[in-house]
Formats: sequence, structure tokens, C-alpha cells
Amino acid sequence: MLLDAADISTAYAALVKLRQHSSPHCYLRPVVFVADTERQSGWQWHSADAVLVLQGDQLFEQVAVPDQLEMINRWIDNLPQQERGADGHLQVKVLRLLASRQSTAEPQATPTNYNGYVYPLLQPVFSIQDMGVMQTLGFLEQQNLLSATLFDRAHFCIHCDSAFLNFKETCVACGSHDLDVVELVHHFSCGFTADITRFKAGGDALICPKCDKHLRHIGVDYDKPSTVNKCRLCQHVSQEGNVVAKCFNCNCTTEAKFLDLRRINSYKLTSVGLNAAFYGLKTYFTDILENELQLLSLREFELFANVEAARIARYGKSQSALAIVRFVGLDKIHLELGSKAKQIFTELAGIFKTILRETDIITAYNESMFAILMPETSQDNAALALSRLQKSVEQLFTENFDRSLDIQQHALAVTSELQVRDALERFLNQ
Repeated sequence: MLLDAADISTAYAALVKLRQHSSPHCYLRPVVFVADTERQSGWQWHSADAVLVLQGDQLFEQVAVPDQLEMINRWIDNLPQQERGADGHLQVKVLRLLASRQSTAEPQATPTNYNGYVYPLLQPVFSIQDMGVMQTLGFLEQQNLLSATLFDRAHFCIHCDSAFLNFKETCVACGSHDLDVVELVHHFSCGFTADITRFKAGGDALICPKCDKHLRHIGVDYDKPSTVNKCRLCQHVSQEGNVVAKCFNCNCTTEAKFLDLRRINSYKLTSVGLNAAFYGLKTYFTDILENELQLLSLREFELFANVEAARIARYGKSQSALAIVRFVGLDKIHLELGSKAKQIFTELAGIFKTILRETDIITAYNESMFAILMPETSQDNAALALSRLQKSVEQLFTENFDRSLDIQQHALAVTSELQVRDALERFLNQ
């Protein structure tokens, strides 16, 4: 895909829309920016797979070559058949972007992101509501899907996660940051030591306040062993001030020792990660549903739906419904809660089991979206069942976990015109 990048913000917005699509045959496609040579500042330029420089009527390749773009397309086309459907899982998207480009996730320092760093190739995948790129990469490293190499170390605000901090020394006595750095004077003869302001008698003359002797020659009468901080507010003198950091983003002040010091890493795929990128990454929830509810493959589900549609069309005496439910952000629960997520998924599977009947059939379209075939059920009654499911899930999260889960749902009547995959894809794209 070629994007005119004369206005980088417009081109980048189009790239974000592409990368956040659910199908790997869409979001993985290579993107090329076309621009003149004078407009290439900012990390957004590095989010594309290539930049073509326009000079007059001539195009000059600057970053990538056609063979590299063709390599990406071949990787996409070689995906297993079962992995070519919708894919809304952030972790899988990250793995597949890196695998299809045979690339490393390299951080880039920037003043435009409050974290101070971005990963240009991966940034377009994430919306404002999503878990951050750094957290996702860290999680994938913990799962041995990525390996990390130190790129930099940085301090972050513990209140808002911003990396833009103003470090300053403050008075250990009163907390003021109105400090003067003054020289310390040591008088050899009497051994008296104090800041230089205690010795000044006018002009450049120095008089010891202890023995009243004039200090004339440095190295003979006295020396200056170090400097100290003197507070203008309370006059307290200390060898070292108390270092604090004030955040430019949230305006909070934190002692330096309490700041969040993190590794900023570059990441590359492990052999396990490469396998997960190609064959997909199952979630706890899908595994649990398979055990609890005998989850069918999408192909098997389509066959059942077609048989049900043919039965209704032939006899015309009953109704059946297709119910669709999507848990927005289900993948992030695993990211945030780790092993505790299994408890949540088990509870969710229990709610499914309570709401659904033994005759209902369920399949997973992707890691967070499910389709349910409800025989002998009207569209309205299917909507009621989905409403009960939503209320039960909301109650589970409000009573047991300090977070919410956004649920999207829809019910359709099963007819001879119904195409399950098309219905699921339309719902997902809405």
C-alpha cells in the first residue's frame, strides 16, 4: 500500500487504521510512504516498511527494497488456513509484525510520547485504550516469546508513567529548592571549616571567624576541599541536597529514590515466539471453554448453522438464532493479572455454562469473540439470553475485581441467506 506522506499525520492515521484491522491479510500488509526529502522528521516515518523519496519526477528508495516487501507478502500468504481469519489479539499482532518483517523491535527516543520512547513498527497497532507497547513486550518476554537486549535505562514517574522529569536538589531541612552551591573553606592554622560566606570580610579578603586571622594564600593558609549546598530560605548548609523529580506531565514531585527505574529493551523473536506468530496463540479462556462447553471449530459450526437454516427453510415451523458476543480487552486481563487471570476465565466459562442450554452450540471466531447457535430460539429471546450473560459478567467483575470488561453483543435470526463468517466479520468491523 502506498501512502502520500506529504502530511505525515494523515498518512500515519491511515496506517493506524490498517494496523488495527482484525484480519492478518490486512493489518500485516507492507506500507510505503511517499514524500519529498524535506519532510522526514519524527518517528512516524519509521512506522512504515519503506519510504520512497520523491525528487521531481523521480522516485528513490530510501529505506526498503521491493524484495523486502515481497518477502512480507509471501509470509502472509503462507499462514496456515486456520490462521487467516479475524485476529484481534494484541500479542499475536506484535509477534506477527516482527515475524513477517524478520525484524527486531527497536525503541526510539522521542519528545512526542510521554513515555519518552516508542517502537515505531508496533506503535500503530495500539489504540489509546490498549495496554502500552512496553507492557505488552515485557509480557511476551516473560512468556519466552521474545528475548530482550538492553537499549537504555530511564526513570519514570510513579504517578503517571511519564519519563519527562525535572531533577533538582532541595534543602534537607526545609525542602526548598532555592539553593546556592558555595565553596567550603578549611583554615590550616586553627582547623576551622565552613562555607566561604562565613570567611568574607569585604572585597576579596578572607578572615577566619574563629581566630580572626587573615587568609591570604590558598594552599598555604587555607584550601577549598569541596562545595556545599546553602539554602537561601533557612540558611541550612549540607554536603548533599535531597534529589527530587518533578513530573512535567502530572506536576507531582517524587524523591528520586522512589522513581520507577526501568530497562528500555530491544526485542527479537525466540523460536517459540516465531512458532506462535505463525500458528497463533491460544488464550486460557478458549482452552477452558473447549473443556467446559465442547467448543467447535468455526468450520464445524458453519456446517451446523447451514443444516439448521435448511431445516427452518424446509419446515417453516420454528425459529433459531445466531448470537455473537465479544469481550473487548479480554487479552489484556492476562497481561495485567498473569496467573490470576485463569480464575477469571474459569468464572466466565461458568457463566457461559449457566446461561446456555445443552442444545446450544458455541465456537470461537478469535481469542475474544464467540458465536452461539441457539436452536428453537427467536432473535428476541437470544437477545435476552445475551443480556443475562452481560449482566452476570458485569456482576462478576464489579464484585470481585477492580476493573470492568466491555461486552459487545448481537443476535441474528438464522435464515438461508445467513453466512456465518460474513456476519461475524461485519460485527467485528463495526
